[in-house]
Amino acid sequence: MTKKKTDITEYITAHVAAQILTLKHGRPIQPGYIHRIRNVRRYRLNKTSLLYHREDILAATVHK
Repeated sequence: MTKKKTDITEYITAHVAAQILTLKHGRPIQPGYIHRIRNVRRYRLNKTSLLYHREDILAATVHK
């Protein structure tokens, strides 16, 4: 069985995701918070780097 190829252009870094959520919710969101969001698809570049699916970040809600 072959793996499905992933379009990496649909994924963003935690820093960019935090900026998007900051603008969306009107309060500062730290990149470390992005790692804790459960319902976001992730793509691992290497052992230490993760990318997050842009559409999942846009659909995410942040609680106080």
